[in-house]
Amino acid sequence: MKLIWLAVAIIFGVGELLTTSLTLIWFSIGALVVLALSKIVTNIVVQLLIFAVISISLLVLATKKIVKNDKNHKYETNLQGILSKKGVVKEEILPYKTGIVSIDGEDWSAIGINNEKIEPGSTVDIVKIEGVKLIVKLAVNE
Repeated sequence: MKLIWLAVAIIFGVGELLTTSLTLIWFSIGALVVLALSKIVTNIVVQLLIFAVISISLLVLATKKIVKNDKNHKYETNLQGILSKKGVVKEEILPYKTGIVSIDGEDWSAIGINNEKIEPGSTVDIVKIEGVKLIVKLAVNE
């Protein structure tokens, strides 16, 4: 029975490494605890019960801790900062087709606000962001 619990621990451990969801690790730990207790507790039903109680308890406690910490964390992104910047067109923006705009060395897909044609090298203002696409207009100073 020890080999089965060791295999269960390894399977859940490898599963956690592949998914990195912080879910399967608790079942791996539960299997290791039962493996350690398997000399004392020989009844398979009791072993399964211990495995379930420990694994689920650890999962619930970890989830509560993660959710509590997550509520206190304010996510900050640089997307709103992009709205105040100017970009340079690297790849022509055609009506109803995306082009490429460079902002601070990063390339973004972009489309003209009025589906206007914008030539490469032109400076553009970022009007808004839709998904991963910038909506741009020709900068006024050009």
